[in-house]
Amino acid sequence: MQTQINVKVKELMTKEVIAFKPDDRIQHVAETLRAHRISGAPVIDDKRRVVGVISEADIIKLTATVPFPDIDPLNPFPVFSLSAYLKEVKRIPEEIDALFEGYVKDVMSKKPMTILPEDAISDAARIMHKNDFNRIPVVDKEGKLVGIITRDDIIRVFAR
Repeated sequence: MQTQINVKVKELMTKEVIAFKPDDRIQHVAETLRAHRISGAPVIDDKRRVVGVISEADIIKLTATVPFPDIDPLNPFPVFSLSAYLKEVKRIPEEIDALFEGYVKDVMSKKPMTILPEDAISDAARIMHKNDFNRIPVVDKEGKLVGIITRDDIIRVFAR
């Protein structure tokens, strides 16, 4: 068995990769991530070149843009504040639904970091640690998606 430091990305990467297109709907991404129990995936163009990455974190950032109304605890007429608050809260599901009708290209992380299949697994680990990534798309020399390497893949090598 090779030492962990000499293991190549191509030996551990997943070759069957779930990927999205920039014009896919966010709702579709959320459903797919949940169904496959993954937390993110590459975004590719029509030539399979990696153009971004979308993750649960990107989707969660969307919901942070929904303005939740504030209640003033010092208001001497809290009943009026409460009724105004409830009226505003009723609109929130509509706003969240509208956000999920958006497109991957609007929320994905652009200019993704990638790695080559021949690179060492230790390089992948360094990139993930330095950038706090959970996954790195694996590309060929033309930038086309050929796989993905995840933190779990790397941890399995070092747990052997």
